[in-house]
Amino acid sequence: MTVSIEKSGNTRLVVNYSASRAKKDVYNRKRGLARLKKQIKSGKLTKSHINNRGYNKYLTLSGDVVVEIDYEKYNNDGRWDGIKGYLTYTKLMDNQVMENYKNFWQIEKAFCIFKTDLRIRPIYHRIRNHIESHICIAFAAYCILKDMERVLLEE
Repeated sequence: MTVSIEKSGNTRLVVNYSASRAKKDVYNRKRGLARLKKQIKSGKLTKSHINNRGYNKYLTLSGDVVVEIDYEKYNNDGRWDGIKGYLTYTKLMDNQVMENYKNFWQIEKAFCIFKTDLRIRPIYHRIRNHIESHICIAFAAYCILKDMERVLLEE
């Protein structure tokens, strides 16, 4: 089920519910809770672990620095299982927006390759033409890399 909500200006929010994603969300939340319980039982969790990252958001401090799991937060998160939202300003159809975001990891992977394998950063140039040339050479190298991957996969 997908709903599109118009926001201010050209922006809209595309909200999608998926039963398979809900099942995955429940599984991941239970796995995260089990990991937290195991860490609390072993005494590895301390005050420094309290933050809102990942499943640590379910932790609270009580009394004399006792780390506990806040089951109310855990249960409230279950309301969002299977729901994913996409904020967009494009004129694409809802299903096209969701499909493009599914492929977003490939763009992230490309940037990762640029920064690591092709070493596009840091750029020490100061002149605009030199900077553009540096990026152009890195992009050409990336295109060659992707073409080589395609050829190798065909064989």
